[in-house]
Amino acid sequence: MFQAQFQTFDDASSGAQAPARIAAVRAEIKARGLSGFILPRADAHQNEYVPPSEERLAWLTGFTGSAGTAIITADRAVLFVDGRYTLQARDQIDASLFTIAHLVETPPAQWIG
Repeated sequence: MFQAQFQTFDDASSGAQAPARIAAVRAEIKARGLSGFILPRADAHQNEYVPPSEERLAWLTGFTGSAGTAIITADRAVLFVDGRYTLQARDQIDASLFTIAHLVETPPAQWIG
C-alpha cells in the first residue's frame, strides 16, 4: 500500500567530511586535466525533490537546501544559492572551503568567465 512521505528537517549533511571530499574532487580534476567540476542539486531527471541516493551536493558540501549548484576548481570553490538559502548555506558550509554566491546577482556563467 502507498505510504505518504513528508519532508523532514533532519540534518543529514556531512559538512565535517567536506575538506577531504573537496580535496578528492580537486585531485580528480587535476588527474583528468579538467578546469573544474560543476555539481547541481538535481538528479538525472532534473527533479526538484531528489532521493537520498542522489544528494550529491549535500554529500560534497554539507548544504541540504533544495536548490543550489557548486563549482569546484583547482583553487576555488563556490556554492550558488538563491535568496531562500543564503542563511542556511552560511550555517552549513565551511567558509574556508566555499564562497557563497547569490545565483541571480552572480550567475555561474559570470563567475566562470
